[in-house]
Amino acid sequence: MKNVPARVTALRALMALRKIDACIVPSADPHQSEYVPEHWAYRKWISGFTGSAGTVIVTSRHAGLWTDARYFLQAERELAGTGIQLHKLLVQTQAEYVDWLCGQLKPGQVVGCDFAAFSLSQVRMFGKLFEESQIVLRDTGDLIAEIWEEQPPLDGAPVYEHPRKWAGASRGQKLRKLRELVRKSGADGMLLSALDEIAYLLNLRGNDVRCNPVFVAYLAVFSDRAELFVPPGKISAKLAALMESDGILCRSYQEIDALVSGLDPQTRMLIDPGTFNARLAHMLPSGTAIELPSPVMLMKAVKSPVEQKHLRGVMVKDGVALVRAFIWLEKQLKKKKSVTEYDFAMQIARFRSLQPHYVGESFDAIVGYRSNGAIIHYKPEAATAARITARGILLVDSGGQYFDGTTDITRTIALSPQPLKIKKHYTAVLMGHIALAGAIFPEGTKGIQLDALARQYLWQAGLNYGHGTGHGVGYFMNVHEPPQGFVTAWNQRGQTPFTSGMLTSNEPGYYEEGSHGIRIENLVLSIPHESAKGAAFLRFDTVTLFPIETSLLHLPMMNRPAVQWLNAYHKEVFRCLAPLLDAGERKWLKAKCKAI
Repeated sequence: MKNVPARVTALRALMALRKIDACIVPSADPHQSEYVPEHWAYRKWISGFTGSAGTVIVTSRHAGLWTDARYFLQAERELAGTGIQLHKLLVQTQAEYVDWLCGQLKPGQVVGCDFAAFSLSQVRMFGKLFEESQIVLRDTGDLIAEIWEEQPPLDGAPVYEHPRKWAGASRGQKLRKLRELVRKSGADGMLLSALDEIAYLLNLRGNDVRCNPVFVAYLAVFSDRAELFVPPGKISAKLAALMESDGILCRSYQEIDALVSGLDPQTRMLIDPGTFNARLAHMLPSGTAIELPSPVMLMKAVKSPVEQKHLRGVMVKDGVALVRAFIWLEKQLKKKKSVTEYDFAMQIARFRSLQPHYVGESFDAIVGYRSNGAIIHYKPEAATAARITARGILLVDSGGQYFDGTTDITRTIALSPQPLKIKKHYTAVLMGHIALAGAIFPEGTKGIQLDALARQYLWQAGLNYGHGTGHGVGYFMNVHEPPQGFVTAWNQRGQTPFTSGMLTSNEPGYYEEGSHGIRIENLVLSIPHESAKGAAFLRFDTVTLFPIETSLLHLPMMNRPAVQWLNAYHKEVFRCLAPLLDAGERKWLKAKCKAI
């Protein structure tokens, strides 16, 4: 990243001109997206760090990147030679760089950031903490755009419909449900900026963000109409006419400012302070905002019976694609003796692409051979990918986007006999995975209450992992979907109660730098369990279908319920996938699903 020092120098010059002592450059865009369009990839541009999470702080004397344990090894590699120092977050979800700034700056000094790239809640938190240290927080606007000479434009790819037969409900039905929820909140309408919520609500999809089928937009929903704000050229005349027939007007993306600032002071608008950006929030006329978590977030998280039906079907064809991909790998290692991580990632995508209703990958596949498996969000590149041989272990985390669902699965496989140490690590991870998969709990239980189930066997050995145990997963939508999840540290995903119909990943792991990485991931659907004395209970139904490696097991660590769970799971995998395979593929699958 030879250009990074020059970019930091250019930013410092602009900061000096605007009398800014420290600048915060986040990973987010004006829609608080986890993965952003290249147009807003500011943190990547200024630092060279390509991970999905991280914040850069630039002062006159220091430039640093704050990121979490998923990215420590990756950041060390990518920041080398840039002059940017890695700061390792102690807690994944905390803005520890604010404490650092409060300790570095003097009273009266100015911290600048683009309020459009932060939610209203974040800016309020910054303001409170900086005020306590007598530090000034200022909205600087988009500084990076002023120095990024070759900034990519917003993508002009067209928006397209997600047919009702897959979506399960029309956009009219979804809008009616939202309006009812908005009325109950005491509001007259709602302003939405989260791209996945807008796409879900309107049964529309796009290609503005790699691997995430969303498009750049804002949406205003009123009692009698809705207004969609999108960049020019993205909505065809035919689609615009269909939208208008549903009471949705298409307007220019930039017109959102005029609508927000020009709202009737008597009109109450619901906004989610956790997703609505602070720049727009500060433009709202005084007294017009009602602040609540977005009801669309929960609507989207609870999969309908139609969506659940399609999800189960998509897991079958995704499993078939992976069977063929892993058979391909085995054949290549026998024939060619080696294949690159990158080539295998491309083959996984190719085999998925042969399945009906495939759209693309849900994220860039993580194919980590041996020590690369310890880089939690490792992405192999064509020029630098390691060569996989028939030795060691391989971690493969991948997923697909289909019109009828989204998948996310991780398997760790043995390419040769492994030492007892690695087998014990693997078995502890699998035992935790099974413990969480088999959980039965009262409805309303939170992810933070269940997370320890997945970690308990690692903890017994004094081991742990530095990422959450699971996240919500969208339906032909973002692979990371709030609000629910399994975490040890407090954040929204850990504090959201589970309800029936939520789709969540179950993915404990263990990573040893320079040696190996282990992760086992399935998707689980929360469904009703038999009630006791009238109380509503839930359980998890594992819907991902692909064999789990058994040659890495240390059987003395396995208890009877875990063995029974694994054998039952493999029986179901074979039952569902075998009818779609040829004789050779069925033979391979039968061996992988053999009872232990």
